[in-house]
Amino acid sequence: MIELTKDKIIYTNQYNPNYYKYVKKEVEKLSPYLNEVVKLSDDFTLADLFGYIERELNIFDVIFSSQLGHYPLQLYIDEIKKPGPKEDDEIDYLEIQRYGERWEWGEIDLFIDFRGVNEKTDMGYALDFTPVNELKHLPLRLNESFEISEMKIPSKIVRFAIRIMKKIGIPLKKWDNPFSYVHVRGKVDITVCELMSAILYEISFYGGPEERDVKLAEIEEDVDEMKKCVEGFPIW
Repeated sequence: MIELTKDKIIYTNQYNPNYYKYVKKEVEKLSPYLNEVVKLSDDFTLADLFGYIERELNIFDVIFSSQLGHYPLQLYIDEIKKPGPKEDDEIDYLEIQRYGERWEWGEIDLFIDFRGVNEKTDMGYALDFTPVNELKHLPLRLNESFEISEMKIPSKIVRFAIRIMKKIGIPLKKWDNPFSYVHVRGKVDITVCELMSAILYEISFYGGPEERDVKLAEIEEDVDEMKKCVEGFPIW
């Protein structure tokens, strides 16, 4: 197991007195321990994780190239070093969770999700358009609950639709996907590799920071047009 704190990476083995001795030690690098179960200290933030990533930038650039859409990891290292948000936003913490989606034809897709969470509303927020420097101060948390749901519409599409609805002005109480029902519930561990994969995939979903910002500007322009279309119409 790997425990990540603000200033230490601590490795412990899975102690079994019949086979080997208990080991607990501080290590300098994450790359030899990617398949280890990971635990996070309560005050561990996205900036802390990127500090450890930067120690091994070259190797992680190769290992996670696919998750990054083959964009250089250095782009996000540079971005996270920029000043953080001036005001608190609606996100209280960042969450990583594994889940599955089962389709009507029997296929099952498994995912590892990275999202922002508002504690009061229990609302989940997609982060693919958010610069990492605006998230760097937020604590990272692992959600070990696991579900496989029967899906009609992918949850990421529903979450994106909720974001658009909110911008238009449609009131929402909490995140939920009304187009699914749960087949399986349980608890799973999350590994170092899964933690990093989820984060790097989400932040690079629309490309590098420059490409992401261009896409966001296009969507915001479309949203403005949608607002004009719904003006004067009742919103349910």
